[in-house]
Amino acid sequence: MERILLASASPRRAELLRGAGIVYDLLAPEIDESLRDGEAPSSRVLGLAEDKARAAALIAPASSPRLFLGADTLVCLPGDSGETEIALGKPGDRAEAGRMLRRLSGRPHFVRTGLALLDRSTGKVLLSRSDSAVTFSAMSEAELEAYLDSGEWSGVAGGYRIQGLAALYIDRLEGSWSGVVGLPMRELYVMLLAAGFRVPPGPSIGG
Repeated sequence: MERILLASASPRRAELLRGAGIVYDLLAPEIDESLRDGEAPSSRVLGLAEDKARAAALIAPASSPRLFLGADTLVCLPGDSGETEIALGKPGDRAEAGRMLRRLSGRPHFVRTGLALLDRSTGKVLLSRSDSAVTFSAMSEAELEAYLDSGEWSGVAGGYRIQGLAALYIDRLEGSWSGVVGLPMRELYVMLLAAGFRVPPGPSIGG
């Protein structure tokens, strides 16, 4: 069975691949994400996803799978002008997570996830992006402190995991649930078929 290489250390992305029956190897390269800080979030997630896939391909052994998957997710708040988005990264500590959650509380935001699928045998790269709108309820201070106590804010963009306790405070989701988790599965499925990869139990391309 053909495998892919996941260029990410995210356990949530790995779990989604396993759930879909996609066999993968894991290699998480180090890249300097700050080089793309000046880009709009919609293009930044695509650029970073491609950077990760290419960085993994450079250091992976020759025996690695031919397809390298990179992904990047940003939580974005509409700016005051309504035009410029403010990207929220991973909080460095509890205090920063609290500030992020207070900004998200009671208002909508966007979650943008970029995917890049690199075929090392041909050099071809397929790109796709999932955009979802998420609306939090207005969280009380007691609710916010309880969520911070859970520690779920650690290591995730925007300071929350939709598949965990944060689901208790989300009023509305428009878009891809798996995209908010960090790996939009519909978009990935289409990309894999286009690359000639058989996705269990789906047909191979042209089949």
